Amino acid sequence: MTLWMLWMEAVRALRPACSRTRTFLWMVLALISLCCRADLAGVTSYVRVLGFDDRAYYRFLHLFYSKGLDLDKLTALWVRLCPTLFKPFRVGPYLVCIADGIKAPKEGKKMPAVKRLHQQSASNSKPEYIMGHSFQAISLLVQGAGGDVAAVPLVSRIHEGLVFSNRDTRTLLDKLSALFCSIAKLWQYEGTWSSCPMSVAVISAVSSAMFKQISPMR
Repeated sequence: MTLWMLWMEAVRALRPACSRTRTFLWMVLALISLCCRADLAGVTSYVRVLGFDDRAYYRFLHLFYSKGLDLDKLTALWVRLCPTLFKPFRVGPYLVCIADGIKAPKEGKKMPAVKRLHQQSASNSKPEYIMGHSFQAISLLVQGAGGDVAAVPLVSRIHEGLVFSNRDTRTLLDKLSALFCSIAKLWQYEGTWSSCPMSVAVISAVSSAMFKQISPMR
């Protein structure tokens, strides 16, 4: 119970991202489901682990499409909250962020942002091309109580399959860099850190054997 009380205290800090109390409470239920579910069956696993009936399935779907939940504000609140909840791992004066991409296969024929993706893998068990979502994600490296290191997810975005303008010529690395810069700016202008300038380094995983380091930002 003590752990859940601390968990709820942290989640309460995300309340400004929701325009209504009802939206916030459904978001809390969704986060509880993510923490407790025993399978990866999507929204169905949320309903199953909470013991709700089938009507809750559509309530969860409405939450993810609701205008009452501001994704940008939620992301900003979480990014600012993470350095206060966890002990960031440092290399000298630098915080360390881990950036990587993942291609998730999808079977749906009419799912938004699903496109034909090339599998950059040396394994013969994977097809060369798949239909799916291409995500890029950034995590903050933190230290645990026992000295172990873990990565806390900060933000993830679909950077392939979404075209808002045919004049957008940015590459995936350009989009990843812009995503990282938006996080660094949130930390830079956060009042908690105003007394000490913050340095951030990011490592982007190019493959299982190669890593590309992007210059540290101050």
